[in-house]
Amino acid sequence: MSLWHNCNFTLGKNPLSLRTHPPRFFSPGVQRNSMGITERTENSRKLELYWKSTRKPGERIPSRSAFRVRQEIASLLPNLLIIEVLNNDIVFRLVGTGLTTHHGIDITGKGYGDFSGPDQVTRAVARVTAAHKAACGLLTIHEEEYGHGLSSTVEVAAFPLRGDANGETMMVLSATPIERGLAPKSETPLFLRPLTHIEYIDLGFGVPDDADVLKNSSAQAAQKS
Repeated sequence: MSLWHNCNFTLGKNPLSLRTHPPRFFSPGVQRNSMGITERTENSRKLELYWKSTRKPGERIPSRSAFRVRQEIASLLPNLLIIEVLNNDIVFRLVGTGLTTHHGIDITGKGYGDFSGPDQVTRAVARVTAAHKAACGLLTIHEEEYGHGLSSTVEVAAFPLRGDANGETMMVLSATPIERGLAPKSETPLFLRPLTHIEYIDLGFGVPDDADVLKNSSAQAAQKS
C-alpha cells in the first residue's frame, strides 16, 4: 500500500473520526460531513474497535500475539497487512490473500525498500515510528491507476502493535476501496503511487505533528549522510 508519501494532516479527538487542521487537499474519494470530519469506511472503524478490544486495562498498544484473527474481523482478512520497522525499513510480516491476488505479487517478508526509493522509506519509517510512539493510528488515501480509464480510490487504516519479543514497532493495516472498487491488476508499480491524503488517528493519547515528524526525519538523514 502507498501508505507514507505526501502528507500534512492531523486528527481531532474523536477516535472514530478524523479532522484536518486545516484541510489542504482531498481525494475525490474522501467524504466529509459539515464539520469537516472525514467519513471513514466501515472496515476502518471495525478494525479500530477490534484493535481496542485486544488491549489490556491500562495498555496503550496491544501485543502482536493479542491481535488474533476472530470472527469480528473475518471480512477484513483478505485485505489485511501487518508490518514491522526493522533495520530502517518496513518489513511486511503478513499480507492478505486478496492483496496478493489483486497485485500479482506476494510481498510477505519483503521490505518497503525493495520497491521504493530511500526518501520514501525514510518517510515511511518516520511516520510509523512516530505513530507507534504516540500510540495513534494512521489513515491514508491513494489512487490506483489501471489503464483503459480504470482507477480505484483506496483507504488504508493502520493501528500500532507491540512485538512479543522486545516490543518491536509494528502496525496492522486494512486496505479498503472507497470508489469504483478494486479493478484488475495494475500496471503501475504498487509502491510508487503517491498519496492524496494522510491523517493521524487519535486513539486517546494525542497525535504527532506530521510536519515535525518529516522535519526531524530529514535532519536525521542529513546527519547520517
